[in-house]
Amino acid sequence: MKIPTVNAELFCRAECTVGEGPFWHEDRLYWVDIFERKLHSCDREGGDMRALAVSSDLGAAAPWSDGFILGTKNGLETLSHGGMTQLLPRSPALTPELRFNDGKLDPAGRFWCGTTTYEFRAGAGALYRVERNGDVSCVLEGITLSNGLDWDKVTSRFYFIDTMTQRVDVFDYDLESGDVSNRRLAFEVPKEFGIPDGMSCDTAGRLWVACWGGGHVIGFDPRTGDAVSRIRVPTQLTSSCWVGPDRRLYITTARLNLSPETLLKEPLAGSVFHADLSGL
Repeated sequence: MKIPTVNAELFCRAECTVGEGPFWHEDRLYWVDIFERKLHSCDREGGDMRALAVSSDLGAAAPWSDGFILGTKNGLETLSHGGMTQLLPRSPALTPELRFNDGKLDPAGRFWCGTTTYEFRAGAGALYRVERNGDVSCVLEGITLSNGLDWDKVTSRFYFIDTMTQRVDVFDYDLESGDVSNRRLAFEVPKEFGIPDGMSCDTAGRLWVACWGGGHVIGFDPRTGDAVSRIRVPTQLTSSCWVGPDRRLYITTARLNLSPETLLKEPLAGSVFHADLSGL
């Protein structure tokens, strides 16, 4: 399939086992390394790298009060700028096989984060929503690998990926309450593109899906399911976030399960890349 394509460029060199969940906060780029249990950050030029370590596998993070909120193996936690963590009083209790995975803030500042098992047991995960006062609600159950999620504020829609279904689902979204309803298929991600992982929505309503195993982020028109743009990334990629608006996409990558031979061919695996999409 011939679609407009650009190549991603290195933004910040790192060696994350599984870099994930990038976001911008106070003029810095943040992202997690799930199994190395770190919240990384760098400045707008890709320098001044810093890291905060936590005590358990770290699936996602987002700005929260005077620090961050985390989805971890322990549950839903807060993290201070000094590195102190505290479990939310209403965090769901996780069995040993479960951990939190991808998550982000919705347009009203609520934190959404989902769970999965380490062996991706079918239907064992769930998606949760955390209010600013710390109340926690279970939004969806029966999920295998809770992954990409984002909101289209113009159309009041919420998009969600349960990776193992190979599809992007769409819900009606109420900004005031945070409630979602009327779940339905937006489109299926063709298997030749790879496995759908993280996802970002731009201001035109296009969905940019990081395809694990595909070496690219694919831009989809959710109204038709058509692939409209592609960003090539020279290693295994996981997720992305916008800065601009919609001019530059920042992309996290991973080194997980790459052989020594592959790492010689892909020495930038685990780094952060970016792509200028102003021409697409």
